[in-house]
Amino acid sequence: MNQEGNITKATTKDRILEATECLLAEHGFEAVSLRDITGAAAVNVAAVNYHFGSKEKLFEEIQCRYIAPVNAERVRMLKQAMVDDRVATVRDILEAFMRPLLTVVKRNEMSERLFFKLMGRCIVDGQGGLPDAMVPEFKEVARVFTNALMMAIPGIHPEVVLWRLHYTFGVMAQTLLHGELLVKLTHGACGEPDVETQFQQMIDFCHAGFISGEGMGA
Repeated sequence: MNQEGNITKATTKDRILEATECLLAEHGFEAVSLRDITGAAAVNVAAVNYHFGSKEKLFEEIQCRYIAPVNAERVRMLKQAMVDDRVATVRDILEAFMRPLLTVVKRNEMSERLFFKLMGRCIVDGQGGLPDAMVPEFKEVARVFTNALMMAIPGIHPEVVLWRLHYTFGVMAQTLLHGELLVKLTHGACGEPDVETQFQQMIDFCHAGFISGEGMGA
């Protein structure tokens, strides 16, 4: 009986997570209500509160569930690019920063379109900021990537690196969330590049921004 009960609880929790992920990907954190979640998951409010404590805690768990593996892979790839005390190139660093989004989606059962939308929401459309549990993790990611970029671009000011890294987040979020919109607005004039092509175009764009002469020291 206990084993069956545990299976039921796990299944209920998974249903809530999966339903909420799809809702958030399509509509965003602010627009999704507890009623939407319970309806999509076919559970009651008590089940959400039992497994997560509140809607806000449920949202935080989803953010951590998707962003934490991406950040871990970012740090791993950056270390690999700097093995044996090598100075990574700006392109290597941007590859380490962006590529994990593609790596993680391939491990996930969610459709590629929904996954990218959800990741875009997690980056820019959270509940007023990052979950507290993720703040130290993001600070560490910012630190190691800032240091790597400063070594790759001698003379650049640290604050310039931080802002350009911030703009890079914006490029990723806009593409993940609204890439399809450009096709509609231009009636297909922009083409319909696959994910890998878009990824390389993002790297090209951000690379050009990072190596710009503005913000260099004397």
